[in-house]
Amino acid sequence: MTRNVTKFALTLTLIATCIVQSSTARGASPVEQMLDTVANNQQFAYILFYRNNDAATQSMHGVLQSTFAERRDAAILPVQITDVAERDLVKRFDATRLPMPAVAVLAPNGAVCSVFPQRVTENQLTSAIVSPGQAKCLKALQDKKIVLLCAQPTAGAAIPMGVRQFMADSLYQDRSTVVTVEANDPGEAKFLKQLRVRTDQPTSVVAFMAPPGVMIGIFNGSVTHSTLAEKLAAAGKCCDDENCKHHKSAGASQPARR
Repeated sequence: MTRNVTKFALTLTLIATCIVQSSTARGASPVEQMLDTVANNQQFAYILFYRNNDAATQSMHGVLQSTFAERRDAAILPVQITDVAERDLVKRFDATRLPMPAVAVLAPNGAVCSVFPQRVTENQLTSAIVSPGQAKCLKALQDKKIVLLCAQPTAGAAIPMGVRQFMADSLYQDRSTVVTVEANDPGEAKFLKQLRVRTDQPTSVVAFMAPPGVMIGIFNGSVTHSTLAEKLAAAGKCCDDENCKHHKSAGASQPARR
């Protein structure tokens, strides 16, 4: 696995630890309603979590304001973590555990792109605006889906047969998704480069990922269903059964955590 791919996978894993799904029967809070409006406007939401309006909070808010003063693709949404009206949103991000202040960045599709605790730079904030393809991959992984990203040589190119067969397999079809992008799309160039996906190939290139942020491998368009299944099993991601022999095998190959 390359350095950039490792960095991408690590970022996904770190973001996943900050997301706690919360279900509730009550109506949406004021900020949650604003999030819906922001998403409908195809903007990225920058949620500024803070405890007190202290110097650190004012500094972070100032960086946010100066960064997006001339942009229309982002909205800043301050949330005080002690606000009872926003308790479900705070719980969703487990924000009380984050060093304050902190910024969580959401793509229009609801994917969490980044979380920045305590301080942030303009470059970090603008880098959190990801491409549509990356946002789709992030959202799927955060929804605990296996992702097959297909970088297509042309618009409308056929999905590789091995990918289609994998998606038709009853073991994977309900917990997998295919994301397609054009390999020569300038808007996806940064993301594909980060994954080390070649964009000069005459056929599709498949980046195979599993939650929370495991890069299984990158394959050419001739990859088979059996190869994808074998690689997934080798990574211990073939099923949800923690007692599965493949889970145990993959775990045994990893160094013990301290």
